Amino acid sequence: MKLTKYTHACVRLDKDGKVLLIDPGSFSEDAVFEAADAILVTHEHPDHLDVERIKALDAPVYTNAGVAAQLTELGDRVQVVEDGQAFDAAGFAIRAYGKDHAIILPELGVPCQNVGFLVDDAVYHPGDSFTRPDRQVHTNLVPISGPWFALPAAVEYVRALPAQQTVGVHDVLLSPIGQGMMKRFLDDDSRPYLGLNPGDSLEIN
Repeated sequence: MKLTKYTHACVRLDKDGKVLLIDPGSFSEDAVFEAADAILVTHEHPDHLDVERIKALDAPVYTNAGVAAQLTELGDRVQVVEDGQAFDAAGFAIRAYGKDHAIILPELGVPCQNVGFLVDDAVYHPGDSFTRPDRQVHTNLVPISGPWFALPAAVEYVRALPAQQTVGVHDVLLSPIGQGMMKRFLDDDSRPYLGLNPGDSLEIN
């Protein structure tokens, strides 16, 4: 399986001729939307969900009820999934984890629903949360910036989730200096941190 990172929170997974997109949003390159056999959307914020460009694709969308409410005109193409649910998407085995977006400010409460996705028991995308799956993963996609982001929580999340490697996502707010700082705090000999640029790919074995 090949993972390609795009700007901010979007990743593409390729396997056996099939393409799975996760969180194609407003910052995603046009090339992201050229092909998809299935789409996973963690939550409704526009940096993770570009409604109009997703509507133009002929692919099923798996997401939570909050996102589904914005895609009603797609009908049965949209499938609502919940925490703990396992399902197949274009030949990829998916497990859903979590219910809530991370808190931005206490007085605002939970901003919206959020569901993380574990793909083929290998690649985990938490969306805007630090919800952990209940098993070891190969590649942990860790958010490294955002209004809700907190470095101590990110470090705890990375240390607590057994993974062979960590890849930074949700990073559009960071300068190159900030990117380097994240590597300093999140890198580990037993669990290397990879700061991929948009368009960079790696093989998941």
